[in-house]
Amino acid sequence: MPPDINDPQRKIRHLLILEDLDGFRLVPLEESSYFLGRDVTNSIVVRSQGISRQHALFLRVTNADPNSYGFMLIDGNLQGEASTNGTSVNGEKCASTKLNHGDRIVFGRQMKAKYLVLGALTDLEFGDFCKNFDFEEAVTRDINPRETFVHEGDDPPSFGATSLVRLASFPEILPSPMFEVNLKGELTYINPAAHNAFPSLQMLGVDHPTVHGLISLTQSSKQKILSREVTVDQQVYEQSIHFISENGLIRCCLSDITERKKVEAELFKRDRLLQSVAEATTHLLANASYEEAIDAALARFGTTAGVDRICISENHVHAETHRLATSIRYEWTGPQIASIRHFEHRQNQLYSNPHLQRWYTTLAGGAAISGVTQGFSTAEQTMLSQENVQSILAVPIIVKNNFWGFVELHDCNDNYHWSDQEEAILRTMATSVSAALERQDKDEIIHQQAFHDALTGLPNRVLFAERLDQALTEARRNQDNLAVMFMDLDKFKTINDTLGHSVGDELLKEVANRLQHCLRGGDTVARWGGDEFTLLLASVRTVADATRTAQRILDAFQEVVKIDHHEIYINASIGIACFPDDGQEAEVLLQNADVALYQCKEQGRGIFQVYDVDMNSEATELFALQNDLRHALERQEFMLYYQPQINLQSGEITGLEALIRWQHPEQGLISPATFIPLAEESDLIVQIGKWVLEVACKQIVEWRQITGMPLTISVNLSARQFYDPTLVETISQVLWKTRLDPKYLELEITETIAIKNISLAQEVLKQLQGMGIKIAMDDFGTGFSSLNYLTQLPLDTLKIDQSFIKRLTSDAKELEVINAVLSLGRGLHLSVVAEGVDTPEQLELLKALKCETVQGFLISPPLPVLEATSKLQAKSLPYQTVEQDIKQTLPQPALLVN
Repeated sequence: MPPDINDPQRKIRHLLILEDLDGFRLVPLEESSYFLGRDVTNSIVVRSQGISRQHALFLRVTNADPNSYGFMLIDGNLQGEASTNGTSVNGEKCASTKLNHGDRIVFGRQMKAKYLVLGALTDLEFGDFCKNFDFEEAVTRDINPRETFVHEGDDPPSFGATSLVRLASFPEILPSPMFEVNLKGELTYINPAAHNAFPSLQMLGVDHPTVHGLISLTQSSKQKILSREVTVDQQVYEQSIHFISENGLIRCCLSDITERKKVEAELFKRDRLLQSVAEATTHLLANASYEEAIDAALARFGTTAGVDRICISENHVHAETHRLATSIRYEWTGPQIASIRHFEHRQNQLYSNPHLQRWYTTLAGGAAISGVTQGFSTAEQTMLSQENVQSILAVPIIVKNNFWGFVELHDCNDNYHWSDQEEAILRTMATSVSAALERQDKDEIIHQQAFHDALTGLPNRVLFAERLDQALTEARRNQDNLAVMFMDLDKFKTINDTLGHSVGDELLKEVANRLQHCLRGGDTVARWGGDEFTLLLASVRTVADATRTAQRILDAFQEVVKIDHHEIYINASIGIACFPDDGQEAEVLLQNADVALYQCKEQGRGIFQVYDVDMNSEATELFALQNDLRHALERQEFMLYYQPQINLQSGEITGLEALIRWQHPEQGLISPATFIPLAEESDLIVQIGKWVLEVACKQIVEWRQITGMPLTISVNLSARQFYDPTLVETISQVLWKTRLDPKYLELEITETIAIKNISLAQEVLKQLQGMGIKIAMDDFGTGFSSLNYLTQLPLDTLKIDQSFIKRLTSDAKELEVINAVLSLGRGLHLSVVAEGVDTPEQLELLKALKCETVQGFLISPPLPVLEATSKLQAKSLPYQTVEQDIKQTLPQPALLVN
């Protein structure tokens, strides 16, 4: 029996018999291209005289039938450079030729080869053939293979460099369909993938969808590279088009995007459905008339979904049998679709009826009914055929965990198969309907939610505004007085950030409770928002009545608030405005009370202020300043000053403290005491703090390089910065960016910051110390100084607050206070720095007490960068110039100690 040439295990074999200095070789040609030459990088490496490094190329080329291919022989390389000694085929020298079975080839002067094409052979048969191959017989005479493959067609063409590169770029094994046509619409190339994907491509030519309009498209476009979508036998392809104008050729590559288009269409439909559900939900929840809302919601959803009918059926007790029944309550129909709402089989139908038995079991169990009517039971088909329903999707409506009814989608024209996605969206719609149904029974709850704060139960700003308007009307009628208060909690954000929102919520509830106990029966307290509260005192006789109430509120907050294991001390600030003197309208009274509240914050918090007309101009200025502050960083208006610290024993500068200044373009240099509180209120302090840290670290690195001195830079952290969750990461990034060794950075915090959340402070400080950073307790002695806190916190330095230094005299009591702090520092193995040293007397006393480090205006005021650099380079400070005069103006240190 002859071999089956259609057997996929069999394939035509292309061979090359070579003879060089190493003898005969048999080279199977199976890849798309082979380079031949002396260079070891070639596919076929030969040893023979007169052969170029890259002498020739065997390039596989495909005919119209991509399963039928041969090889083109090209002399030289792909850059168009011919070999040194040329190539001849069958005795004729050539640059390129299509090879035929039996062709004899000579490379250079001596190297010979012969090209053979064998019939379809299996790998085993081909192996046997090669094993038993007689080289001498093959070279001296032709071989008669069992079957040969001979190309038909025109004489072999010659190829220029551009054409050779184009041919070599066609991958025969590319899985994507590729073809090439000329401007006449004739196919010049088609790869196997294109032949398999488009069997009719060669026959139809320009009439094939992939070629139709291609020539006119490329001719009319100014672009050489284009793309379009084409549909072939219901498959959608993205066609990439490359017009090679110099050759008059159009090259195309196609990608099957059918599935992607389907997914895009499904996503588009899903998005439209979800949008319609959202709009329907808005109708259901916002419209006061439920009947109008449900009609509008069904119309919006039905139109978008492209269905023919939507029905909502409600469960109820049958009037006669007292058994569970169902009736259509709402319906929407598309154009030319009949209504079924009043059909007998759709009203007062018992679930025990044959056509509804499965419906109850399925829907009450939470499942959906979905499918083509033809697949339903006979009883169900009878019911649905009366309604001309071809396909149906129904899901339950659950209200308060009970099976209330169901919603249906009908297709009256096609046997449509509903997707899981459509079912999920319809369930969302059912949930919205359920929420709207519950709304009908919850008008009182909704009213409560509309006019009261959900957390504290206090009236909200809407109800407060109503009561204030009513009170003003009464006050005008009776020529009475009333007071409005604006109150907020001091540092509430810090408590919320450090102890958590749950603790913050409980604190707000307790505040609401205490406020209510401070008011009379006819007064109102409302939660305005966040930690802000407004109070309305009706029928007050004088301003003093309002201030007494304000003081009573502040006194109520003196008692500690215990939440979980936390003991929280809170303060409040209260602004007061009175009718009629401080405003005639509600908006003006509230605004002025807010201005008075702002003044409280400026004057230290924890107090109350009555509105004064002069406050408005100051408040306006501060508001403008706060707005300018938001742009100061980006406009590079901030600068750092540096105050040196010296070792009293050696007189050497050991470090500098970075102090921020704001050079306002109009107001000049603004004190940190003015803008830092504004930055903390607006949360800008975190951004500003990061800028300070980065600039200071960069500057100290530069100074260390210039002076060679082991200088340390001190940077202050605010409470908001310290408890920012990204603090450690931010500092780590700054150190890496500036290349500063962490041991030369000292971070300063106050006692007040540390004790707000002692456990969290311990954790943060340990992480920072673990990085090698030094920690200093700033303003020591002004907060809640406690040995307990000092022993719990990981510290390196104590900084004695300048208020102690300013009082420092030779008086024994003052000396003992400072001496006690110094002894405490030594006992805890902490460095001690005295701040605010402004007089020679203070300096000499501290020196006598063996204080290690000092800073202050006597040593040096805070200096801008250039001045500080000059001082560091000169290694001189004013301290060194006045030191000689100290002994002449002060008693001897020995007397001071006594």
